Amino acid sequence: MTNTTSKDQLNSELLHRLQRLDNHQNIQAVVTDYLIAVDDLNDVEAVLDCFTEDAVFDMSGINYPTLTGKPALRDFFSNVFDSMTHHAHYATNFKLDSVTDNTAKCRTHVIGMGKTKQGEDVLFYLQYHLDMQYEDGRWRMSRFKGMALMPLEG
Repeated sequence: MTNTTSKDQLNSELLHRLQRLDNHQNIQAVVTDYLIAVDDLNDVEAVLDCFTEDAVFDMSGINYPTLTGKPALRDFFSNVFDSMTHHAHYATNFKLDSVTDNTAKCRTHVIGMGKTKQGEDVLFYLQYHLDMQYEDGRWRMSRFKGMALMPLEG
């Protein structure tokens, strides 16, 4: 009986650890998918696929608007894509802070840079605070908050 109990406990612990690793990898992949789609500057729908329908996108920390819902995000990213010639975002220090069956919170540091069609350079250092929601078999961002790590240039 003790042998069976310890095997069951071990199996349960291993399954829990595997689920946590799977969640970590899949949540981090959403962040990567978002950054790649933003850097491609041509597929707004790929960006939107990383968000829930009612997502809140809060970049007020760097003087951008706070937006709610995919229609507002579609307009915002369409305008961004139309105004930029280049984008490059680099994420590091990813940390999964908490996870339940269908929600998670995580953070990552991001260096973002770009060039506008008017020739202006854009450079920022942010920490993204993300609330994630598991829906339709995958993780998506439900709240996206960008907080400046360094003062904005210019």
